[in-house]
Amino acid sequence: MTDLEKLEIETVVRLLSKSPRSTKAARYEDCSAIVARHLEDGSEFLFALIKAAVDDGVHQAVLIEDAVSFLDDTHLNRLAFFLQGEAKRGVDVEDLLSHVMLQAPELFPDSALATSHDFADWQTDADPRSPPACHHLVFEGGAPDSPSFPTRVNHPTWHLPAEGPPFTVGGEGTRQCPICGARLVHLITLDDFSVRTTSSLPMLCIETCHGSLETTYYAHDAEGRPTPIAPFHSDNDFVPEPMTTRNSVRLAATPRRWLRQSWMMSNSRQNLFRLGGLPSWVQGPQVPLVPGTDRKMKFLLQFDSVAGFFWGSGGMLYVFWDEESRITCHVPQYT
Repeated sequence: MTDLEKLEIETVVRLLSKSPRSTKAARYEDCSAIVARHLEDGSEFLFALIKAAVDDGVHQAVLIEDAVSFLDDTHLNRLAFFLQGEAKRGVDVEDLLSHVMLQAPELFPDSALATSHDFADWQTDADPRSPPACHHLVFEGGAPDSPSFPTRVNHPTWHLPAEGPPFTVGGEGTRQCPICGARLVHLITLDDFSVRTTSSLPMLCIETCHGSLETTYYAHDAEGRPTPIAPFHSDNDFVPEPMTTRNSVRLAATPRRWLRQSWMMSNSRQNLFRLGGLPSWVQGPQVPLVPGTDRKMKFLLQFDSVAGFFWGSGGMLYVFWDEESRITCHVPQYT
């Protein structure tokens, strides 16, 4: 490591302390500018920065936690070893440990994973160490919002290698909500649905009412087109701005490191638009049943509150599917 890099680390650690020389926002901006220069190939720098922040007790900062996502496998392994040693000494490194556990649970014993709040939602899986495969929806042009945050714009999940034809997400749907009369919002149309699943449907069009905060159901015809099933609204619903933004996305096979993503720990930095796999719950597991049965529905996809979408106070929308009934269920969660 060069002398300049060592000086940069000292500068970031100093700025993260409660120095009175400038506002917290100004200090954070200075730190972000330094870290941004090392996100692409800065594993050694970022590891040294995280370690120095822990040594000086200024590691409980979003910028330091974000840096974990940009470590290569070797430095992530080193960080896991270092943090477990610090935890045994009584240092509060829980949040940093949670980031590493989610990205590399194989580096920790079962006893450690069992104590992680952010790992708890997946402890009931048949094999919590082997989550199902999934795909990310990768937006053309990368992260669609918040260009002022380098760790968001450059986060690996916005830049996974995508393949196949593009899909359009967002924009107006084809149907209307039977309760409020508003035009539904188009989420995505999966043109090759029968190829990606065991379904007989040639495609699956998913639309939703953006003004409803209730769990809602949609019946799909033989062509995969949706029809809303009431009830659809409650007294707790709201009147948001219309979701008219359209974006082009492609599917990218999700690497093992990102098969588990925590809504809270992602801190609005990570791409949480996913097809298949495990939900990133806001409020904890909420798997719906097929109406009139005790049959659980299968998780299909989730949409975050960016790129023109907004669920509740800025939460997530989860879509579940049942092949036998050809019904989707939309479950919004928010804080």
